[in-house]
Amino acid sequence: MASKRKRLTLKEKIDILEFRTSNTMGVRALADKFSVSKTQIADIIANKDALYKTWAENGEEKRKWTKLQKTETSIINNEVLNWFSKLREKNLPVSGPMLQEKICGEAASVDEEAVDNWKAKIPEIIANYAECDIFNADETGLFYRVLPDKTMAFKNEICTGGKISKERLTVLLCTNMLGEFERPLVIGKAKRPRAFKKLDINNFPVNWFWNKKAWMTTEIMTEWLMKFDNRMGQNKRKVLLFLDNAAPHPHLKMKNIELVFFPPNMTSHCQPLDQGVIHQFKKLYRTQLLRKAVADLDANSSQPINIMDAIYWVSSSTKNIQPETVKKCFLRSGFRHRDNNVTDVDDLLTPIEELGNLIKVIDNTITENDYITLDDCVETYDADIENSSDTTSMSTQNEEESDEENDGSEDQEIPKIRSLREALLAVKDIRTYISSIEVQNSSLFSNTIQLENALTYEITTPAISKQTKMTMYSDNDNAMVWKLSL
Repeated sequence: MASKRKRLTLKEKIDILEFRTSNTMGVRALADKFSVSKTQIADIIANKDALYKTWAENGEEKRKWTKLQKTETSIINNEVLNWFSKLREKNLPVSGPMLQEKICGEAASVDEEAVDNWKAKIPEIIANYAECDIFNADETGLFYRVLPDKTMAFKNEICTGGKISKERLTVLLCTNMLGEFERPLVIGKAKRPRAFKKLDINNFPVNWFWNKKAWMTTEIMTEWLMKFDNRMGQNKRKVLLFLDNAAPHPHLKMKNIELVFFPPNMTSHCQPLDQGVIHQFKKLYRTQLLRKAVADLDANSSQPINIMDAIYWVSSSTKNIQPETVKKCFLRSGFRHRDNNVTDVDDLLTPIEELGNLIKVIDNTITENDYITLDDCVETYDADIENSSDTTSMSTQNEEESDEENDGSEDQEIPKIRSLREALLAVKDIRTYISSIEVQNSSLFSNTIQLENALTYEITTPAISKQTKMTMYSDNDNAMVWKLSL
């Protein structure tokens, strides 16, 4: 039998990739369809990122992209081409499904009438719910330990594989119209990274999930939704939850949560978290990251940032997002509620002057916005989720402590503090030291006192409940008094 192998032009290879995007076909079927060998098809799929890059960088770009995008206006062509070029400058992957979603998104951005029609419907949808019972949830990718001086180095890496992929987490944020956040959900690549050694995951300030790609999956999202639904039921609450149409988001019927999905291709205009909440979250997160980095520089020493650091920074960043920021983002998305007294949607984001100063200490050639938005385009789920076999099950992955290289915690020492009482003594020493020096931050001393009081409470409360027994009795005057029986 004659070999099917033939020389393919770049355009023919791109045509194969685009056909595969819109048609669920295996390698053999594609080989038969295009009359080439299975090896050629496999090579094309394996090198799709490089092919798309070459397609954009060589020849008459606009002519090629007009056909590739199948859009009707030159405005969309230019917008998508600029978007593609920015991603490829950072060497972030651009898959066929991702490209299609962007093309549709840009097309929808031109259809302002459809966006306005949807926003006009929102007040009616939310009319029977209080602001505290109207939620929005969304995922974002997070390069959890990237410093400004490493930003441009990402040009030479691909985030879905290799070194850079190990720097990424997926974070799900969920908030109501009042700016009250649910506990963040964080997805990593290992069940128990080395930084988790001897720690109880149930005590973490986030919900930790994992799979080999650190992607959101239908299984993870379903479990999170069911727990959210149970919690709302325990509090006797009926709530609305707005979601986008991402592949892992299941269309479930629940007892206490009604799911409302944004229309396709409108989330950049209609989803509150996309109006500035996620951006503010990343500003706060990277401010904490750089505080540590600059402190290490000042001390001429460095302790690698690990996933445990990231978890606490994710939690505190979420808590520090101002409620007014969230309220304005909901309002800008069309969520006009009878109880909402916010009218000014300008200045959605709270400035963080400290962040810009910290960036300059490490690399003054990187802008604040470039650093904050570095991972905005990172995929958080498998667009071909129905055909995925390595992200859908948490229980079938490697369950050892970590399968990640250099996760930043393998050389950490065992903590020197072994008990709450030892921690309390250490904080008292810190308080004494702070009292003896001049500090620029006036809240430093009060925060130390607050921590000291919290530790004292944790120590004394269990001791009282275990060692004392309260009995109530009536004296001769029928007055009620309390008696402690040790």
